[in-house]
Amino acid sequence: MTRIPLITALAVSALMLSACATGGPRPKAVPTASTKTGNPTFDPKAPTDFDRYRAITRESNGELALAQHPNGRLSDAQKSVLIALAQDNLAQEGQTFTIRTAAGEASVGDAAQTARAAAEVLRSAGISASRILMDHYDAAGSGAPIKITYRTIQAVGPDCRKGWDDLAATGSNRVYGHFGCADAANLAAMIANPRDLQHPAAEDPSDATRRGVILGKYRKGEQTTASKDDQASGAVSNSVK
Repeated sequence: MTRIPLITALAVSALMLSACATGGPRPKAVPTASTKTGNPTFDPKAPTDFDRYRAITRESNGELALAQHPNGRLSDAQKSVLIALAQDNLAQEGQTFTIRTAAGEASVGDAAQTARAAAEVLRSAGISASRILMDHYDAAGSGAPIKITYRTIQAVGPDCRKGWDDLAATGSNRVYGHFGCADAANLAAMIANPRDLQHPAAEDPSDATRRGVILGKYRKGEQTTASKDDQASGAVSNSVK
């Protein structure tokens, strides 16, 4: 009389265990959050995974040191650097250049004349006189360099050295956490003008003269392409035939 209830209990227990083993979908693995959320070069709400990391610009203090020369005569290298500095900052309204000499230098010595010569180069390169300031810095003795301080912009990329995911863990079919990080870091390291990250560079003027010549030939029904020569024929050299 007691065997039937025992068998029934065992059957019910087996069914319950089977339901626990197979019932319902298994929870999916949740990808871990990136460690770059505090980095300004990381955008967690980017439209695509490739856009999460980006190169950005950051203002910083720039300084140029010029060696003194007798009677304030600048070298060709110093003039070239000053002209390039002025050209890079022509469009930056409010940008000022502070030319500082050592406090211990004489007001009419080589240092003062070099500072005035540097200011003249900046003015001749297009920087208005109102944007050039003259000042001193604490330094004893003579022969100290002339320092030109200004605000500059530098390109900053993400730090891709730490926090890498397991690239072999592709079960969730998602990109790894550092996807696109190396491209953004390389762009920040290679870009020549960081301001190109803020807005497109200005285009060079078109060659209207050449365009007029081509349009004139087109209207006359003449050939508009360059004439073919032996160097552009693509023929194999006689020396290897």
